[in-house]
Amino acid sequence: MAAMRRSRDGVGGRCFPAFLPPPPGLQRPPSSAGCLPPPRPRRAARMIPPVQVSPLIKFTRYSALLMGMIYGKKRYDYLKPIAEEERRVEAEEKKKREELERIAKELAEASEDSILK
Repeated sequence: MAAMRRSRDGVGGRCFPAFLPPPPGLQRPPSSAGCLPPPRPRRAARMIPPVQVSPLIKFTRYSALLMGMIYGKKRYDYLKPIAEEERRVEAEEKKKREELERIAKELAEASEDSILK
């Protein structure tokens, strides 16, 4: 949190972002760069040699991946017909519901347009 850091030169006691005015009674430090420490020089990234993974671990990982793929395919094939049946039933129910709504709307319009108003 930049607003809670102390300024390097001690002026104002706190560091405030440049886009906000300082609170009443406090002044901004002479330079806005004085609030934050200077950037540290970057160190060269040191690469470590890759670790040799045991063949047993590799075999186990790829076996688990393959078993998961097989399980997923079997589960998908099991659930697909059930979902298709549910979609078919829902479509039939929707047609019936829309037909009932259409009939109710026609009856409501017919009762509004009577001569006996």
